[in-house]
Amino acid sequence: MTRAERIFVRISVIQTILAVTGFFVALVALFAALNEADAVRKQQMASVWPHVTIRDYNYGSAGAERFNVVIGNRGIGPARIMVASLLLDDAIVGSWRELVTPFTEDNVSEAAISTVRISGAVLAPGEDIVAFGVSAQQTSPTLVTAVQSLAQSGRVNIEICYCSVFDDCFSLNAVKETTTPVQKCVSASRNASV
Repeated sequence: MTRAERIFVRISVIQTILAVTGFFVALVALFAALNEADAVRKQQMASVWPHVTIRDYNYGSAGAERFNVVIGNRGIGPARIMVASLLLDDAIVGSWRELVTPFTEDNVSEAAISTVRISGAVLAPGEDIVAFGVSAQQTSPTLVTAVQSLAQSGRVNIEICYCSVFDDCFSLNAVKETTTPVQKCVSASRNASV
């Protein structure tokens, strides 16, 4: 082998070593970039994570009792409520008024029972909606007591499906006190929503 050929072989070997080293450095950089992109995506999703809760409140003195069902967002991002269903003994109830009708007297005014539609609502972090309220001052303590007993019996359930701004969706079951991630919100056979 001539001197020129030996130099050419050395240069080829050095180039090959540099190329292989560059390839491995590029693979490490690609892995680091993908890892960083995944971490940023997870951080963005966590920064807008909603967490919807359902609470009931009983308050007031004798003759002025009040019972409220409050839907709130305790997450750090807005919650888009896609579907909310009210159930009595696992059967869909069309509205809060329909739920309490068996307990009402004929002379109950519209102002006595307050309701707010929650399907389609957007809850900001820390925001609450009083979805249902009944007051003894405008009806009777008997009605408030009956509604409280019904709510505490476990026969009444509220199912809410809500999504974050990145379309990560969750299904909330009030009786089971569970929140489950879901692919998307669908009303399925439950065609009535509150």
